[in-house]
Amino acid sequence: MPPWAASALLGLLAAGVLGLMTWQIAIEGPFKAWDWPVHVYLDARQPTGWPRSILNALASLGGQRLYTLPIIVGVGAWVAYKQRSLRPLIAIGAGLATVFFIGYWIKFGLSRTPPASGEDVLYGVGQAFPSGHTANATLTWLLLVVVLFGQQGLKPDPVRFRRWIKPAAVAVFVSGALMTALDYHWLSDIPGGWALGALALMVSVTVLRLPPVPWPRRRSRAEIRPEVTHRTTTPGHPRRSDLSGA
Repeated sequence: MPPWAASALLGLLAAGVLGLMTWQIAIEGPFKAWDWPVHVYLDARQPTGWPRSILNALASLGGQRLYTLPIIVGVGAWVAYKQRSLRPLIAIGAGLATVFFIGYWIKFGLSRTPPASGEDVLYGVGQAFPSGHTANATLTWLLLVVVLFGQQGLKPDPVRFRRWIKPAAVAVFVSGALMTALDYHWLSDIPGGWALGALALMVSVTVLRLPPVPWPRRRSRAEIRPEVTHRTTTPGHPRRSDLSGA
């Protein structure tokens, strides 16, 4: 198997899971059965004061695009500079585009209202499913480890990769959990964000693993001249000097 095949297959699996979740939300299936009870429980127990401010700050740093975008693009630009290759930035851009276009395609298609509205309605005014905040966190923190310590990363190191992928996964889980705990998203919005983020991550990894594309190179005059000389002296085609002598 080519090195990109495994990540491509995992991306297709993530897309299938995301599609199944979207279908469950659209048909009001059992996937969203716990959304309203969890909302009612958490809504009556929301933290206030400085505890809420701290939790809001952690949630924002974990997955809000205002913070995650400069981090992932900045690290990607540094890795691209060190590797003398635009591949890391292209891979990061492909993942970000996946989150943006597929995420908002589903969001606008379902138009699910958030818990703050006090009602769970589809095709209304909202963009609750899937959680873009959670998708951004999934793509950002896991992809950082990939571009730094993965096989195609700046410093490929399996030991460091395994060491840092664990706290990155914890950050992804905490970011999603906070969005539900603070009653910004329904419970089912969070797995949807994880699936969308996993799909975007696999798109980025696949781009990193694709074989390099050779760029067409213009041949110099020194390379073209021998070919021209060879053609003018081919047997059966007399040279201009022979014709003049006749």
